[in-house]
Amino acid sequence: MKKLKNLAINLGLTLGTLIFTLTVSEIGLRIAGIEHPAPHIGADKNPLHTFKDMYRGWAGKPNGKAFWQEEGIPSEIKMNSAGFRDYERSKNKPENGLRIALLGDSFTEALNVKLEDTYGAIMEENLQQCPALKNRKVEVMNFGVNGYGTAQELMTLRHHVWDYQPDLVILALYPGNDLSNNFRNLEHDHLRPYFVYKDGQLVADMSFRNLKFWQRNRYAFSLVDFLPYGLIKNSRIIQLIRKVDVDAKRRQYNQDYNAINIDFYKEPLPNSDWEEAWEVTEGLIKLMRDEVYEKNADFMLITVSHSSQVLPDIQERNSLKKSLNVSNLFYPDIRLKNFGKEENIPVYNLAGPIWNEAKKTGKCLHGFDNALPCGGHWNVEGHKFVGEIMSDYLCEKYRN
Repeated sequence: MKKLKNLAINLGLTLGTLIFTLTVSEIGLRIAGIEHPAPHIGADKNPLHTFKDMYRGWAGKPNGKAFWQEEGIPSEIKMNSAGFRDYERSKNKPENGLRIALLGDSFTEALNVKLEDTYGAIMEENLQQCPALKNRKVEVMNFGVNGYGTAQELMTLRHHVWDYQPDLVILALYPGNDLSNNFRNLEHDHLRPYFVYKDGQLVADMSFRNLKFWQRNRYAFSLVDFLPYGLIKNSRIIQLIRKVDVDAKRRQYNQDYNAINIDFYKEPLPNSDWEEAWEVTEGLIKLMRDEVYEKNADFMLITVSHSSQVLPDIQERNSLKKSLNVSNLFYPDIRLKNFGKEENIPVYNLAGPIWNEAKKTGKCLHGFDNALPCGGHWNVEGHKFVGEIMSDYLCEKYRN
C-alpha cells in the first residue's frame, strides 16, 4: 500500500512539474511574441492556387491575387478568371486570329517576374510585329502552372486549352524535374495524376482523388497535424514543435531532391526508375501530339534549360560534368531532339542558345538577387532572351 502511495505521489509531482513547465513555456513564448501558425490541413487557403482540381490535383485559382515575395521580383500576382497566370482571354477566337497555347510548369507560369516580363508575353508582343502575321491578332496564352509534370499538362490541354481553339500548342518541358514528376517512384508530391503502361497503352491513374492529407507529401506535414486544428492554432508550444519537425523534413527534402534530380543528365540504366520515367514522359508527349493533330492544330516541344547547363563559368560547368561523370550536360536535350525527329514533333532546345548568350555576355540568365545566384528559374533577362528567340523562330516558320 505504501509503495502505491509513493508511486501516486511521484506521478503527481511529475505531472505537476510537467504542467507547470508547459504553462510557463507557453506564457514565455506569448510574451516573447513567438508564433508559428500552421496551415489548416484540408483548407483551401492559398490565394493563388486551389488544391481540389479533380483532373490535375492543384490548379490556379480563378481571379486569385497575392503579393509575391519569394524567389524573384516582388510584385502583385493576379490570376485571370480561368485560373491561369495570364491576361484575360475570350473563349471566342478573333476572326483571323492566331492563338498559341503554352503548357509548362513554373518556368512558364513565371511567378518570379512581372506578367509583362514573361517569355510568353514577350513572344506575343514580338510576334505581333512579325511581317508574316501583320494582319492577324496574335495571342500567346499562358497555361503554365507551378510544379506541373507532363501528365498534368496533358490534363490541362484536355480540359481547358481546347476551349480557346489554339492554332499551335507548345509544350515547355523542363527535364530538371518533369521526368520525376511523371513517375511515382521518383516523385514526393502525389496530389497529381500519373499515367502508367497497361498492355502497351498509357492509362491514367487518378488515385490522387482519394489521398489522405498525410499521403500527399511526406516532407510537408508533421505528426502534430493529426491533432485537432484548434489545439494547434492556440498552442505556441505545439506550433514550435511542428515548426522544428517540418524544418527538419524540408532539410531532408533538399538533400533527397539534390540526390535524385541529377540523374536526368545521364542516360538511364536499363530497367531503372529513370528509364521508366523517360518511357512514360515520351509516351505522354506522343499522346499530346496525337490529340493536337486530331484537332488540326500544330504542336511543338521546347526543352527548358537547367541553370547548371548554362553557367557562364566554364570551370564550374566542367567541375559538375566531372562529378557526374558525363561528357556533356545536354543528354536530355539531345535525346528529346532525336525523339522529335522520330515522332514528327518539332523540338527547339533552349539550353544551347542560352548558354551561348551567357558565354558571350558573362551574364547568368537564371537566378535572382534574393535567391540562388545563377540558379533556379529564368530571371528577367532570361525570359526576355527566350521570348525573343522563340518569336524569331516562329516568325520565320510562319513566313515560310
